[in-house]
Amino acid sequence: MKYITIATLCLCQIFYGEAFAPVKTEVATTTTTSSTSLSAQQISRRDAVSLASLATFGIVTSTTTNNQVANASGGATAGGAYLLSAKQRYNARVTAAVKGYLALSASLGADSLEETKAYFTVDEVGYWKDVTAAGYLLANAFRRSSTTPPDSLPSVKKWKAFAAEQENLQKALKKKDLKKVKESYEKSQPLLNEYLELVELPPTTEI
Repeated sequence: MKYITIATLCLCQIFYGEAFAPVKTEVATTTTTSSTSLSAQQISRRDAVSLASLATFGIVTSTTTNNQVANASGGATAGGAYLLSAKQRYNARVTAAVKGYLALSASLGADSLEETKAYFTVDEVGYWKDVTAAGYLLANAFRRSSTTPPDSLPSVKKWKAFAAEQENLQKALKKKDLKKVKESYEKSQPLLNEYLELVELPPTTEI
């Protein structure tokens, strides 16, 4: 019985090996030799287009992902071209958010918190949720070396100081403490100007 089983397995191996060997050989040849094309019986034109599309998609996705990671962190292109690129991407967003923030002085002066609530809850350019990323990434671009820790950059330190005061303001806002909201708002003004100076943007009086 043991020998019959072994013999059967051998026959199956020979049968399947002969049946599929040509296909495997041709596919391997196709993948390793760019000048060799498969016959029309083996692969249709639609399959060729699908394979080409998948290959292109994989290359584009990989390149895009790598670029996004490098750009977000500063990558190996700190300063120079990266700084210029960061300014192009984030200057307008930061400026828009600063304008929106400065506009809150009118509503706070009228003892209204509604506009301030909207500023911290709306997820669009010109509001806090957007500038939390844009403001930090712009500050992070002002580095001379890609190995410089972000927290050691003066621009990042100023951004974090301003952001910390925004957290205090939001805590007071949740409690509907108008007085503390106004206090935090006033305290944040010089911090904001210090940040704007280090990222080479105009002061609040000129925005």
